[in-house]
This record gives sequence, structure tokens and C-alpha cells, in this order.
Amino acid sequence: MFTRLTRAGRTLAEGLRSDPDQRIVAGLAFLVATLGLVPVALAPTEVVIYSGVATGTPTLYSYTIAIAVALLLVALHTRRRLVRALFLWVPFFGWLALFAVVSWETSLRTLSGLLHFCLAAIVFAIGSAAERADRRHSILLWAFAAVAWLQLFAITAAVLGFPLRRVSGTQALDVLGRATGLTSHPGELAKVLFFCGLCALTLPQRTVRQRWVAWATLGVVLLGVSLTQSRTVLAAVVSMILIFMLLELMTGRWQKRYFVVIGLTGVLGVASLPWLVERFMADPGGGSRQHLISVAVDVIRSYPWAGVGPNSYVAVVGTMDKLTASGVPVHNVLLLSVAEVGIVGALLLWLPFVRTATAATRSVFRVRTSEAAPRVLVSALPGLVLIGMTGWGLMQGPYFLMFALVAGYFYARTRFSAVATGNGRD
Repeated sequence: MFTRLTRAGRTLAEGLRSDPDQRIVAGLAFLVATLGLVPVALAPTEVVIYSGVATGTPTLYSYTIAIAVALLLVALHTRRRLVRALFLWVPFFGWLALFAVVSWETSLRTLSGLLHFCLAAIVFAIGSAAERADRRHSILLWAFAAVAWLQLFAITAAVLGFPLRRVSGTQALDVLGRATGLTSHPGELAKVLFFCGLCALTLPQRTVRQRWVAWATLGVVLLGVSLTQSRTVLAAVVSMILIFMLLELMTGRWQKRYFVVIGLTGVLGVASLPWLVERFMADPGGGSRQHLISVAVDVIRSYPWAGVGPNSYVAVVGTMDKLTASGVPVHNVLLLSVAEVGIVGALLLWLPFVRTATAATRSVFRVRTSEAAPRVLVSALPGLVLIGMTGWGLMQGPYFLMFALVAGYFYARTRFSAVATGNGRD
């Protein structure tokens, strides 16, 4: 056993030295691990607590280092693809630069927000540029699968009385009885698992072992999301699986083993009914979401072009609304982005994601590609919209970066599927 491990280690080291693609996918795996498992703040030692898309002051995280490493590796070996992916973000960069000079408050909070959006663009470009190097082994997909299993391990350890991460303060009462894994909130864990589920559906299934791992990982995602008791993400994951199965049926790729997946989804759905009923009884109207939406609409009317500034919603709007001042922004990423960077700025922010969704939809319904990635992404779109329209966490911290990484990766995979069918250029 020791000899085999030593031999495998030597082979890996030799590959990293001689093969640029292996260095790129290693950087990609490192990035997924820091985003999905250990998004730890490194400096400053005392982070300013602030309820925004980013921290109150610029902060060095573990994933910041991973982004820098992955960016360097990609830039060294596939610079053209990196630049091409970043080009999608140039209009948004221009918008940020303009209003940072002429309108928005000059503060560490605003700078932190600007850096957050810039990192999202860089991560999108890394995912897109690295996809070709990862095409053969799908390391990003397997890395997300590993994240799902490790999060389940953390949930299990907590159930047994050995939590790997503790939630303290008043928030501990809010999450009592709900799984948090290696995150600080059930909603955060649920989002991580949603992206893991998206990747699990895309995993290669060329062998029996790969098929078993793919479907078992999907089961882990469903179980984990159920234990978080997140109504929105549970609905998002279930809808993603059912739509994917429907697309498989429509395109003639239906297989009998899919009945097992549907059955597993149904069993976990039924098992989730007790806490679903309890949560809907306790909070049938979604709490104060309608009030927060009304506040956001008023803010947008007052600041339609510039917005209040990146990462500044709670700080600025909190002077007008007590609930917002307590650290509760509008639970809608579209309204939040419009309120922070203006109507045009928000459109430019979401343009790369819309381009990705449009390319996937075209690939599925017009090109009818055999590549799974576009079908999975199309299946995930309703769930992503649901998550984005009922919460704001999709724009926050590592979860927005994770979203950008997956979007960039699937954008490149979709482009490749178009090339394979003679409908585009790689």
C-alpha cells in the first residue's frame, strides 16, 4: 500500500512538472477546495462585521490566494482564452471605474465591494480558460463532488457531537437543529450543495464505478440540502433533477437507472415534509421580504443610474430603514445589484451569466448537442432564478465567486459542444 502511494505521488509530481494542463487543473481543484470547504479570512485578523456582498474592509481569504495561483497558472499557459473570457466583463469594469470616480463614496467598504466584483470576473475567466485543460479528466466536477462528501462528513460529525465548525452568538439559536457543515449558516451550506449537485449531474459516467459515484454524490447533495432545511434550495435541487430527467427523455437519452434517481428524489422530498410544513407554518409569507422589496424599489427610484455603491446597500439604506440597518438587505439579487450599481450597471454585471444561459439554451434546443453540460445548466436555471429572487446570498462572498467559477466553466463547455457539432469556434 505504501509503495503504491509513493508511486502515485511520484507520478503526480512528474505530471505537474511536465504537463501544463495538470498544473492548471491542480490550481482549479485548489480553488474549489478553498471556496467550498475553507473560505477562511487570513488578514486582517479582526474582520469588520458587515452584512454586504463583501466584508466591511478589504480582506485576504484563503480563496484569494487560490485565485491568484490559478490565475497565474492559466495566464502562463492559456492567456488568449483568459483574455477572451475577461472581455465579457469589460463593459462592467468600465461602469465601475466611471462611477467610482464620479459618484460613489470613497471608503474601504466601497473598495471591498469593487474588489469582490473584480474577483468574480477573474474567477469566471479562470473557469472558462481552464476548461480546455480540464476537459479530459473533469477535475472541477470531481472536486465539487468531493466537497459534497466532505460537507456530509462534517454534518455527520456534528450530529455525533464533534462539530468541525461551531456557530456562536445569536445566530446559533437561529440555526438550531439545521445542518451547517463547514459553513456558518444552513443557507450557505445549501448553496454550496446546489453547485455540487449541478456538477454531480455533469460527472462523466463512462464506467459503472463512475455512474455509482455520480448518483451517490447526487444522493449526498439531496440528503445534505434536506438537513439544512432550506426550502428554496430544496425546491431548486429537486426542480433541477426533474428537468434534467425530462430533457433526457425528450432527447432520447433516457435510461432505466434514472428511475432510481427519481425515486431517491421523491423519498427525500417526502422525508422533508415535516420540517417543510413546520417552516411554512412558522413563516408562511417569507418574513419581512415584501417590506424589504418595497424599500429596495424606493432606493432604485432615488438612485437609478449610479446606485448607492458596491457593498454599500446596508450602510446607506440603513439610514432610512431600521430593518435594513440591523443587517438585513433586500432578499433579491437583481434588486440588490440594481440598488448598488444602478440599472445599467446591474445589466452589465449579469451579462456574462445571461450569455452563459443563452448559449446553453441554444445548444440544447437548437443544436441538440450530446454534451451533458448544457442540458444540466438549462435544468439548473429555474433553481438559480428561485435562489436569486428569494435571497441575497448568491451575491455574497465565496458563494458569488463559486457561482462565477461554475458559470465560466460551463460557458466554455457549452462553447466546446457547439464546436463539436460544427456550430461554433473553440
